[in-house]
Amino acid sequence: NRFDAAWARRKGEAYRERPVRPPVFRGHPRFARPYSENIAHFVLRVFHNGETNFYALANQKFAENCRFYHANKDVRNDRDSFYWNIGEFCRVLLHYGKVGDRAPGRVSSDAEAAFCEMALSYCHDMSKLADAAATPEATWRVYESENHHVQRDSALWQLMHVLLKFDPAWGERVLGDGATLRAHYAAWGAFFRTWMRERAKKSMFIEVQSRVYGTHTIKNIYPFYDFAPDAETRRLAKNFIDLFWALWAQEQIAGASGGGMSRIYPTSARGTRTEAMSWAYWYFGTASRELRSRKPNGMDYVCLDSSYRPSPLVQKLAQATPTARGVYEIESRPLGWTLPTDRYPNYRPDPSWGRIYRYSYCTPEFILGTQMFPEAPAKNWCLISSQNRFQGAVFGGTDVQLLPIPAAGGVNGLYQKEPDISFNPFWSMQKGGTLITRRNRYAVKTGAMRVWFSAAGGLDKVSVEDGWYFTRTAGAYAAVRVVAGKTEFRAAGPKKPDSPKDLLPCEREGHFLVCADLETPVILEVARACDFSDEQAFRTRVKALKPNLTAEALDYTGLSGHAFHMALAKGGASTIDGVPYVKKIDWSFKSPFVEGKWNDDKVVLRWGAETEELDFSERRAE
Repeated sequence: NRFDAAWARRKGEAYRERPVRPPVFRGHPRFARPYSENIAHFVLRVFHNGETNFYALANQKFAENCRFYHANKDVRNDRDSFYWNIGEFCRVLLHYGKVGDRAPGRVSSDAEAAFCEMALSYCHDMSKLADAAATPEATWRVYESENHHVQRDSALWQLMHVLLKFDPAWGERVLGDGATLRAHYAAWGAFFRTWMRERAKKSMFIEVQSRVYGTHTIKNIYPFYDFAPDAETRRLAKNFIDLFWALWAQEQIAGASGGGMSRIYPTSARGTRTEAMSWAYWYFGTASRELRSRKPNGMDYVCLDSSYRPSPLVQKLAQATPTARGVYEIESRPLGWTLPTDRYPNYRPDPSWGRIYRYSYCTPEFILGTQMFPEAPAKNWCLISSQNRFQGAVFGGTDVQLLPIPAAGGVNGLYQKEPDISFNPFWSMQKGGTLITRRNRYAVKTGAMRVWFSAAGGLDKVSVEDGWYFTRTAGAYAAVRVVAGKTEFRAAGPKKPDSPKDLLPCEREGHFLVCADLETPVILEVARACDFSDEQAFRTRVKALKPNLTAEALDYTGLSGHAFHMALAKGGASTIDGVPYVKKIDWSFKSPFVEGKWNDDKVVLRWGAETEELDFSERRAE
């Protein structure tokens, strides 16, 4: 099967050292994540595949990694190294250590002793019973970032789980805050049960649909399904992971996820390849040819090792063709608005309403989506919500995208080496295939608005008529209008010796449509080709659309007939069809396939006449 084939692709490969690196950020300790990741995956692969010729080396490197962290607590305690891969080391011991459930005894006693010494020390120093309060409010107190917080706290639970498996007497060990390890273990289990219920009832993650961090977060829920000693935790984890994959399945084309997102760095924004695409191939058999032969890396080993498999209904939804899914809308209301106590590195989102209305328009040919929210100062948003927000159209095919996202960095950041970070970058409205956006007046570390036309799919082969930039790709037409000011259509791509001097540096090939006016609205019209007799008919319809721009507002009726009023003056009221554009909907999830009322325990999955209820109600953990 696909899982066995993936494990076999690295079978027999020799170990290659990846050293501990210098600090990534000024003032931080050395960076050990690649070093540890390399060891974790080598060891897990060797023991899983039964590569006996590597057992001695695997045990040596396992023990070496543990002793490194025990001796270098500054690195251990830093946010960028230890907890990113410690779960894979726990998996090794739970499968192949002396209490292993697959092949006990493959891990040496020396490696086990080194692990236990490291784990006891980390739990003693880092676990605080006060941080594990299992109240709904406490689960929304986020430290560093959502994925960091989950990784750290899940690591504590996993380490304690291994320690108690090895020697139940360690449960009476007193940790740094005076409570026993057993009390901490029980508290973290209760915390994560509440954490899963809260996310499932309130539109999932603050780091909305992040291609970068979503998998880092969800991989740390897998251990609760695989190893929790009680059926209730395992039930919640199974339902939660099923919900994650159902949400992914309904909003992707050929594995490329679409819709409004957060924390999508420029390098990952213009590329659609993610770990989730590989995981989806192993689960569902849907992927490009290159992924079918891809060797596992990074977080892949959590997916490959876990016993989790999606429910039959999630399988059907994920395996359905875009044509079978049809044309539909997706709505949700993720959190992101801050409470007054929100101060980096501690985030405190308002758990009652995030002031975000997330909307996607999905067709067999494309997904167009954004997040709609008040144009408010950056201080009103959790940074992990407002950082590197993503919007635009994703089409069938790898990296085929049309993305109106301002440049990260300062006003002139476009013409320098591109930074990675921007906050609160845009402000948008959307209904159907019409999206209107502009650079947010309260943007931070954000340059000019620009639209990415990928070379993939031929989207950067444009023609300009009456101020509209027209393009097309398989099955879809698109048009972009910069309402005010001059524009440049600039080639972008990786720098090569023969590259033109004015080529904008970019990891993908394509073009940027760059706006000279920092405040101009930009209009995207994306439509199915089958809705028009030919491309000329689409262009004729679009050219008849007339944006009316004044100092007070932009008024525009889109291709689908929806009327947009974008108030440009402070205090103005923006509407779509006369209704406020930021909707406080009664739903946590609303689509033909995933439906759950806000703050309700039940989420219903649908495919055709079939339904599946995911129940997140509170039950006693035995």
